[in-house]
Amino acid sequence: MGGLTSAAYLAKNGFKVLLLEQYDVPGGYATSFLRGSDKGDFLCEVSLHSSVLGSGDTKALLDDLGIWDKLELIDHPHAWSSRFPDLAVDIPAKCGLEGFKWQMTDMFPAERQGLNDYFGMWQRVMDESAALAKGLSASDEARFPQLFPTLWDIRDKTVGQLLDAHIHDPRLKALLGQSCSYYGLPPSRLSAFYYLEPTGDYIESGGSYIKGTSQTLSNALAGVVTAAGGEVRYGARVESIVLANGKAAGVKTTDGREFKAKAVVCNASAPQVFNKLLPQGSVAKEESDKLNTYSFSPGSVIVWLGLDRDITKQFPYPEVSYYASVDLDANYKEAMQANFDKSGFSLMVYDNLEKGFSPEGCTSLSIVASCSQDVWKEMEADYLAGNSPAYDKKKQELTNLLIAQAEKLAIPGLSSMIIMSESSTPLTNYRFTLNPGGALYGYNQSVDNSFMTRLPNKTKVPGVYLASAWGSPGGGYGGVLLGGKAAFKEVTDYLSQG
Repeated sequence: MGGLTSAAYLAKNGFKVLLLEQYDVPGGYATSFLRGSDKGDFLCEVSLHSSVLGSGDTKALLDDLGIWDKLELIDHPHAWSSRFPDLAVDIPAKCGLEGFKWQMTDMFPAERQGLNDYFGMWQRVMDESAALAKGLSASDEARFPQLFPTLWDIRDKTVGQLLDAHIHDPRLKALLGQSCSYYGLPPSRLSAFYYLEPTGDYIESGGSYIKGTSQTLSNALAGVVTAAGGEVRYGARVESIVLANGKAAGVKTTDGREFKAKAVVCNASAPQVFNKLLPQGSVAKEESDKLNTYSFSPGSVIVWLGLDRDITKQFPYPEVSYYASVDLDANYKEAMQANFDKSGFSLMVYDNLEKGFSPEGCTSLSIVASCSQDVWKEMEADYLAGNSPAYDKKKQELTNLLIAQAEKLAIPGLSSMIIMSESSTPLTNYRFTLNPGGALYGYNQSVDNSFMTRLPNKTKVPGVYLASAWGSPGGGYGGVLLGGKAAFKEVTDYLSQG
């Protein structure tokens, strides 16, 4: 969506835009598909969960592009519904930091002082982030530590470090850090800023779902491009970026066509841009070596199920996360090895938000778990060559494991209800997006590549820009939308210089 957003802004502002999409629909992970059964088709959402789309910078962006009024958002009733062993908690939507703090204080009265200090720090992060979003002058940049002392203090901190400094009870740490899994890292590795700012916004504004699936948003962004006179070509995979005198001059596609351009905005992964698309030697060795130190975010295993009955009264939640323990770092390690019975998963029933995902009297269900690409490395070559018995066996084993866990912890009798089943893995992600390892969030949002140190959208090659989860500010729907807008601004500055 970062590339779509940048293209939409450029086209709407009078630039001649050609958008090349390797697949037959726009959106990357922001898409959906149908799968049939004896009772009819089930609609399968690929990536969208409860997200902040209707407030602040994201809403302003959608309004700028003229698509805000074309989208219908459905509010989620909870910020989180979490299930740990011997601990079940529902956090109300739009409760705000203060409401969240008091709910935690009621549950853990002995942690009152630590919670006051932690949430006080969190509120200062939100206040300073809002001030920072208004922009900095050159003189302000030199005074950043004085103007934004809390942001400066946490710039090199992880979520785990902040929790350890204020909280003692491991159950409370788990509740305060539970959303780390949505950012692809455990508390011990996730950048505190990248967690606190968007999570605080989510708690204040509430999460929403786009009526009609995430494909609705992707189609709307592509529609802005074409309505403004731009062109979108599907089934067009870029093979290389063409340079002239060291500057962007266009791209070549795998079918041999060449398209000239004064600027190239890449929604492709950063490793693909720097290691495959750009000519060899165009990226300095020092920069290349630094990029190689960044780690990829995990992929996912998703199981989509069509059930032969309506379970929305039995399971009234649109989204619930199940954790094997309150040790989020231990859960993460198990998930990376696909030990989902020792890590956890999220369960989504979109029929609890919107009718139309399932045939009458049926239910559509998604089970989602993070997973490292390392589990699949030995099978990758055979899978991509179309000869994948080992892959098929492993995928089925993990599909069965996730169904068994969901049946055990959430929906008794689940396996007897299934009339449609589909599943994906990190290799599926790679096949459709070319993201290395099927990464969901680009580079990991670790302290060395987040906030002030995040890989910039403007590359060292004049006229070449990133507009994806791999650049700034990072992954997630809000992150890639805002990253696409930021890339647009960089491109216009570049082109204005002639």
